[in-house]
Amino acid sequence: MRQPELGKRLTELRQQKSLTQEELVEACNVSVRTIQRIESGEVTPRTSTIKILLAALDADFDSFKRALEPNKSTDNLRSIETWLQVAWISGIAYFVLGFIDGILEYDRFENSYVVESTIFYTTAKVLYFISYSLFLLGFAKLGSYFSNYLIKITSYTLIGLFTIWTFLDIFTIFYEMSDTNLMSVGAGEAICYGALSIVFGIGLMRLQDGMGQLAKIAGIFEIIAGFFFVVVILFLLGFLMLVPATIIEIILLYKGYEFIKSERLKV
Repeated sequence: MRQPELGKRLTELRQQKSLTQEELVEACNVSVRTIQRIESGEVTPRTSTIKILLAALDADFDSFKRALEPNKSTDNLRSIETWLQVAWISGIAYFVLGFIDGILEYDRFENSYVVESTIFYTTAKVLYFISYSLFLLGFAKLGSYFSNYLIKITSYTLIGLFTIWTFLDIFTIFYEMSDTNLMSVGAGEAICYGALSIVFGIGLMRLQDGMGQLAKIAGIFEIIAGFFFVVVILFLLGFLMLVPATIIEIILLYKGYEFIKSERLKV
């Protein structure tokens, strides 16, 4: 719960009870200076202190908390729940399509790619892009719920860059580029993706308070994978690290879906 909204709401509750700060002190044994600082937004009190104040004001803690967090209203929770369900299912599709994409790219750079396969290649790329985007949108929604703007912004940035990369991959099938240029583009993609993966991993680790140790483990794998991609020549190790990272992230999204569902049912 954040200031100054917290202090304003506590002040409103106290005034509704027609209590002065001194009278509230007598009811809860919290110092008047502490109450003054909380109500003015100077400090953010511990949860235990908030509960003591609310008990003295005859207010329910859960209702008070929900009132301060509009993003946890029933309608919004239902929306996030739906997005997370779509996200973890899309994550499975993304995981499977990733292997197909890898085979297609290997086939292409080995010069065994044939023109007749362009429709299949394009279709696979588009499906890969859609599943990846929906997968990341799940983390954007989690970031929004837990006020983790780092992972939210990084998720949207990755989707934007992946849109460009998908277009380039399809474009270069119909308009051939030299092997040197293709390698340069690939190296640029690896560096950009690696750098963002490191930031994304840090964002995942910051989800630990809300989502537990699983978020921290996923974040560590993402950071390691990102490092390998940035180095470029170790990009294959990066792909290897993405396998356990993606599996854990799918589980994390499912866990998030179950958590949001339980939160919605409490409202």
